Amino acid sequence: MILNNGLLLLLLVLAIAAGWMLARSGLRLSSGEQAQLPSQYYRGFNFLLDGEEEGAVDAFTEALAVNEETLDTHIALGSVLRKRGEVDRAIRIHQSLLARPQLTEVQLHQSHLELARDFIAAGLYDRAEKLLLDLIAQSSDLRQTARRHLLEVHEAQRDWQSAVLVAEALIDVSKDESAAGNQGQAAHQLRSHYLCEQAETALDSGDARGARLLFEDALRDNVEELRALMGLVRLALSEQDTEQALQQFELIINSGRASAPDLLALLAEICSGQSDPTLQLNCLRRYYAKQPSSLLARALAQQVAIHEGKEAAQAFLRSTLEDYPSASIAASLLLGETVATSSGPERNILAAFADADAGYRCGHCGFSGKSRHWRCPGCRHWDSIHYLGAFLEQPNG
Repeated sequence: MILNNGLLLLLLVLAIAAGWMLARSGLRLSSGEQAQLPSQYYRGFNFLLDGEEEGAVDAFTEALAVNEETLDTHIALGSVLRKRGEVDRAIRIHQSLLARPQLTEVQLHQSHLELARDFIAAGLYDRAEKLLLDLIAQSSDLRQTARRHLLEVHEAQRDWQSAVLVAEALIDVSKDESAAGNQGQAAHQLRSHYLCEQAETALDSGDARGARLLFEDALRDNVEELRALMGLVRLALSEQDTEQALQQFELIINSGRASAPDLLALLAEICSGQSDPTLQLNCLRRYYAKQPSSLLARALAQQVAIHEGKEAAQAFLRSTLEDYPSASIAASLLLGETVATSSGPERNILAAFADADAGYRCGHCGFSGKSRHWRCPGCRHWDSIHYLGAFLEQPNG
């Protein structure tokens, strides 16, 4: 078997550390212990030379006594195994640490934290939660780290109400946003999404009042939180209050958040319930003035063609192209997509260029897809996925 380079290096460190510890403590051991430990040590080397990493891990961890000088080595080995997907072996190592009576309180807490991480990786959330709650109560040094991992547990279980309480505890530790979020995303941002998750569930179940309260609470720390504003728009539409929906959408326009197809679909739904036939055109003009983008330019051109004619729409796209060079705008102009109905291979090619910016991508891990996810399926970050065609190239001149 070819050993993983990282694990091989760690095993060599274990071997050296075990040998050093044996040499240092040999005079203090009884004759029985002196016979047992060297046997484990040499057995570990035999496993290592034969490429049997599992046997080497077990032998060296047995030979290497746990103390202040070697605890980090044991923990590092367990962490490497966990990251390699060998969670059962990581659990065994960390549980063996907890069985050692000579651990200090700090070492005991660190071992508990590592075991909780193992349980999370294994999907044993109830066991992880118990360990993390104990750490929060007992360790001031690891309390915030434990709370962060507890959020992972609640997110995995979709226990949003409990997640809100933990996020609020993180926020209360320090009103300084950077301090509250220094181990991950800002706690107030996480709290907002947890509340939105609850609000969307309430809205789906017909609890409009509960959904409104939750969406409004989600805006407590950021009045321009996009997800909460979109939720309030949908809530107003469900109640056929298009005036209120439009007011909420104006907040989205003024928030500076990039336009995306789901936002334009919301706007179209709002305007379809209004008596003013030019409302969507005027809203898109205000939106485009706030943040010019290829997506908005094309949507606006469609409305211009409807209300002012094809020539006006093409003139708008041409002026846009002069100020903001964009392949999708150029393709749209050539395609004449606002009114063209002809078919052919050249139209298909132009249509592909016009839609080249379609799709979403996570700014944290690069995950891409065709729809918005409030939580990235790849890296699990919240609100890190944005529309690819949000912004045009830099203006000429």
